[in-house]
Amino acid sequence: MLNDYCHVQGGASKVAIDEAVRLSRSGARVIFVGAVGPVCAPLRDAPLTVHCLDQRELLEAGRHPGAALQALWNGRAARLVADILRPLPPDRTIVHLHGYTKALTTAPVRVADRMGVPVICTLHDFFPACPNGAFFNYQTAQPCTRAALSRDCITTRCDKRRHAHKLFRVARGLIQRAAGRFPASVAHYIALSERSARILSPYLPRQAQIHRLPNPVEAVRAVPAPVALNDMILYLGRLDEEKGGRMLARVAAGMGLPITFAGDGPLRAEIEAIPGMRVTGWLDSADIQKLLSCTRCLVFPSLWYETFGLTVAEAAARGVPAIVSDISAAAERVRDGVSGWLFRSGDEADLARCLSLIADDAAVQAAGLAAYTDFWADSRSGDRHVADLLSIYRAAVARDAVAAA
Repeated sequence: MLNDYCHVQGGASKVAIDEAVRLSRSGARVIFVGAVGPVCAPLRDAPLTVHCLDQRELLEAGRHPGAALQALWNGRAARLVADILRPLPPDRTIVHLHGYTKALTTAPVRVADRMGVPVICTLHDFFPACPNGAFFNYQTAQPCTRAALSRDCITTRCDKRRHAHKLFRVARGLIQRAAGRFPASVAHYIALSERSARILSPYLPRQAQIHRLPNPVEAVRAVPAPVALNDMILYLGRLDEEKGGRMLARVAAGMGLPITFAGDGPLRAEIEAIPGMRVTGWLDSADIQKLLSCTRCLVFPSLWYETFGLTVAEAAARGVPAIVSDISAAAERVRDGVSGWLFRSGDEADLARCLSLIADDAAVQAAGLAAYTDFWADSRSGDRHVADLLSIYRAAVARDAVAAA
């Protein structure tokens, strides 16, 4: 299992660590390789082997220029993975790549390819194609439809930071394709949603197999939240440009609706300054569950495509309906007008329309019950996730064995 971090630092790391721990407890032999420490307690306590390179992440490049070079091609990680793979049987070994853009790079993938070991990559973002990982123009706050790494893409100032950062990402993408043979050398991918699979498939190898496996949602079945009796409208997640929190705050303030923002990020001060907006900061899982039990409706106003949209699933598990932008992958889990409401991404008037609908107690109650029923009819528990993951591993090994014969 390969990942930038040996601790939870975003969604990709959380999934990588959770999968590693659960796989090890299912009886599989798991070796976890990460570039950036420290090693978190779940990894330390699980029956698996951890190799942490204790390297710096890309965000530290300003103080430590070597981190930028390492983020282009991590030779140490490649050598370590080669040493780990050498004594292992290729026909019974899988390399599973999660996060790699902050420190690890795709150098270990090239090693696995040369050694004939199958590689699976979980598509947590759009970095296998897009230099900024989002197919999103942060300067215009609009989704990007340019062909990744085309001349039009390279010359467009779309990065959330300076254009120099964009050029660094372009260089990394080109090195990733040429020296790393990524994504060309990887024949197996895990997509978290149909939308992300559809967007990325043109950039993946023609013969690649894309397995659908949503992220696991840890939830305990309980009585649905009394949404019709609740007043709270909730935003749950990072407060950043592409997430749409600023737009939600602006629209809600115009309607006189207070919003609770559970999260943090660069836009926190701006959102807190808007009347009626309350920001709690990041909350742990227990506090999030308490908040959901008091919530009338979740709003997921993302301006970019997303790859999953975990908070919509977490809300549905508690019987809380959601208002979701139609461009995001989370829209796949909402039946418009039945288990929630979809609005046109970036359209403030359409978002206001949906917010006005939740004033109807009966409509909110019915949507919450439908969301709850839909979730538990196809719940993604951790145990089921591991069983599905092992099936994907077996299929990948079998397919590669046939191809090599």
